[in-house]
Amino acid sequence: MQSTVVRRALSTVVALTALGAGVLAGGGTAAASTKDGELELREFGLYYNSSLMGSVLDLYLADSNLADDRFPGYGSGQGQIVDNNAASYFNRDRVVWYVYTGSFAGGVEGSLPANYYGNASATFKNQVSSAYHYKAR
Repeated sequence: MQSTVVRRALSTVVALTALGAGVLAGGGTAAASTKDGELELREFGLYYNSSLMGSVLDLYLADSNLADDRFPGYGSGQGQIVDNNAASYFNRDRVVWYVYTGSFAGGVEGSLPANYYGNASATFKNQVSSAYHYKAR
């Protein structure tokens, strides 16, 4: 009788531990959702219009070729290709992000410090083709 109670208790502990690990693992991926049109902490956003207006492409990881991305979400620019189509940005990440006027870190490089937001300069307005959360070249 006593061994059955101990065995059931151990089974319950093992099951609860496995369930807890699954919940923790699932929570990590949900926090890192990207390219969903909602700019969250630890993401870098490219906006279709100046002054952080219109649709936003939110990046958690680097993107070497924005030609295969479209602005998600809502607002003006929704569905448009991101490459050479972003007029402002917001770096909600804790690290510097780098943007390039060419894909695969080609062309002119610009850097955006953590928590920076604003309109793209004349060099980068509607010219950004790739973005990295590390210096790519």
